[in-house]
Amino acid sequence: MRLFAIPTEDEWFFTGIVLFLVVMMIAAAELVRRLMYGNSEVTRKLVHVIAGILMAFAPSVFHSGIPALLLSFLAIIGTFIAVRFGLLQSLHDTERTSYGTTYHPMAFFILVLAFWEHAPQILTAAILILAVPDALAAIVGRSVRTPHVFSFSTDRKTVEGSATMFIATTVCVGSFLSYHGYVTTYPYAVIALVTATVVTAWELVCTRGLDNLSVPLSAAFMLDLFLRPVPVHDPAQMITALFLAAAIGIVSYRFQFLSPNGSVATFLLAVLIYGIGGWMWTVPILTFFIASSLLSKYGKARKRKLERVFDKTDKRDSGQVAANGGVAGAFMLAWYIFPGETWMYPCYIASVAAVTADTWGTEIGTLMKGKPRSIITFRKVDIGTSGGISPAGLAGGAAGAALVSGTAMLFLGDTAAPMLLLSLIVSGVVGSLIDSLLGATVQAQYRTASGKLTERTVVDGVPTTLVRGYRWVTNDVVNWCCGAAGAGTMYLLL
Repeated sequence: MRLFAIPTEDEWFFTGIVLFLVVMMIAAAELVRRLMYGNSEVTRKLVHVIAGILMAFAPSVFHSGIPALLLSFLAIIGTFIAVRFGLLQSLHDTERTSYGTTYHPMAFFILVLAFWEHAPQILTAAILILAVPDALAAIVGRSVRTPHVFSFSTDRKTVEGSATMFIATTVCVGSFLSYHGYVTTYPYAVIALVTATVVTAWELVCTRGLDNLSVPLSAAFMLDLFLRPVPVHDPAQMITALFLAAAIGIVSYRFQFLSPNGSVATFLLAVLIYGIGGWMWTVPILTFFIASSLLSKYGKARKRKLERVFDKTDKRDSGQVAANGGVAGAFMLAWYIFPGETWMYPCYIASVAAVTADTWGTEIGTLMKGKPRSIITFRKVDIGTSGGISPAGLAGGAAGAALVSGTAMLFLGDTAAPMLLLSLIVSGVVGSLIDSLLGATVQAQYRTASGKLTERTVVDGVPTTLVRGYRWVTNDVVNWCCGAAGAGTMYLLL
């Protein structure tokens, strides 16, 4: 198996056959949808399953990865255009606007690049998990007469569908391991249960079809961890991570630090960070989470008047968890792939220091008397206004960055110079200032009917009016930029 080998004539012939079959399948799906008076649920799932099976067995048909990459690229472009312009409605969800049909071939494209040469079986297993258990979960969820409905995102989920996802994924992974006869340190049942837990959690928290991307990629990651162990990565640590992450998520939800979907997102982030990096990578971000959550609860009565100003509350949801920890999670994945790159750890810490500085600056700044000043004009603005800074807020942000950076120094020991600690603190403060700069310029700001500025699109059931920035630049987007800016600053200072 070679990813970029020149395809043979037979392979090009099979590529044409597959492309023809896919076109015929879509045409048939459109015909069936019309015969069913516009109901696309059956055709959508049928295409989902058939396309998944075709993708899964691509390594059995092709030696070169080029045909698989080409077909998936064409599928990405075609489905994106179809969703964007409302074409091929037999492929789309009838209840929501979703690019799930685009994420499906996108996941396959990524898996081909990652596993085609060294572990094509993992590619096959990951795509089959998306094709079969995910489809079964949707079918069961819609078939139960009186399902137990809940929502961890904007999508409707059912207990029955999620349970089906977990059970079917466990069976699928166990069958895959047994069929290939892998020699592993851990029983097949353990690997299957761990993988199913992570995959189901991703399916729960994802919205608008993103599970078509997260489910196969997370399944492939877990299987790769257990089946191709690297000396610096310990699969036993991942098993421990599940229990630790579950405890953090449950306790945080119990103390109302997190919303339900925030708890699931925190579980996944904790699994990733502790499962790969251990305590050295976990303690700094855990320090941020605990200290910031406690700080957000302090002076809650005084902050209540700002609830109409801020888009989010002190209960972090999945979007906030991703915004504050997403850059750190990306560094953790990068370190999994390139464990010898020592520059990643300081940049990781700097990203956490930046979101800590931003959070502490906001929390402490809103508790102080007096109005902050705009980072652009230096004129006084109302408390809670995006882009507002104050001496107390800056000092609080620096203290938060110092706390997180200090916990990292404990693990670096004698190799950590005072200059590194200073660089981390500076990076954290710079990241928080860039957050304020973006908040004052491009972040969406709305005006209520009473004339007050807010981050909310609706206040008391009344839509607000956009007066500044771009609608897509939400507080979560700005927080993503904050973490990235902290990491980028640290990289320049190394």
